[in-house]
Amino acid sequence: MKFSVLGGMILCLLLWTVEVHAQKTLRMKFVQGAKSTISLVNKTVVDTEFGENNNKTNLTMAMDLYQTVKEVKSDGSAVVIQELSRIQMESAGGFVGVALKFDSKNSKEEDEANALSQVLRPLIGAEFKVTYSDRGVVLDVEPPTDLTNSPTTASTTVYQQMFGKESFKSMLSQSSVVLPEKPVSEGAKWETKFSSAAQAGGAAVTVSYVYAGTVQVDGKELEQLNVTMVVKLLESKLPDAPRLNIKKQASSGTMYFDNQAGAMSHSEIKQLMQIEGQIGAMSLLQQTMTDVITTVK
Repeated sequence: MKFSVLGGMILCLLLWTVEVHAQKTLRMKFVQGAKSTISLVNKTVVDTEFGENNNKTNLTMAMDLYQTVKEVKSDGSAVVIQELSRIQMESAGGFVGVALKFDSKNSKEEDEANALSQVLRPLIGAEFKVTYSDRGVVLDVEPPTDLTNSPTTASTTVYQQMFGKESFKSMLSQSSVVLPEKPVSEGAKWETKFSSAAQAGGAAVTVSYVYAGTVQVDGKELEQLNVTMVVKLLESKLPDAPRLNIKKQASSGTMYFDNQAGAMSHSEIKQLMQIEGQIGAMSLLQQTMTDVITTVK
């Protein structure tokens, strides 16, 4: 009987030891001076029913973001300089029905009359100073002041809305991985929350992660993270703002993290959202489907 009890205790100890060894600590490993390029492709299809009008908009946007690690701090966090090196955009459909196309690699003369060029070209070469924790949390953002502080124009208003400190921080948080605080084994779950507030309303987002273990991708050992998002609309502070609510939403995604290099490898996240509401006397029903593919090289 004593041997049976002792054997059971030893077996439990062995199983516990195996479980501990199976756990992994996932962390960013920033190296001062290290350079990389983040390539992002966002494909969006928007179906809108507004009153008696129906339309579909197809939008594809691709960006290359060149980044350099400027400083690594003692706690593992880092200051990273991110520069927009290329933007491509193609849009078709919508209420106006005009097809637009832009590629920053084209010369200024080629797209001088292009409406997209007037808004997007000034972004090329813009530098953003971003501080990340060693878990990938966006701690601080310093957008380029020459974009947001220039004389007020339609473009400047867009820049202020998209690249102001809090709005850009929120945008980065949506596309950045947040690693777990503690060591994890397969099946472990964690989540992170952030919000984007605005006068006309914003959103509170909860991102949930599930660690799916180590997988082989193109001869590399990568950590697979399965991702889902839940969005909650925040009430507008404007008295005459339309009242909107989310009728339906769904999302799924996969991120691949190179734990040996301490950096993201690639990811793909798909999301569907239906929003309904009332704008004046007309009803609105809008469905948006997005597919975002990110690659780091």
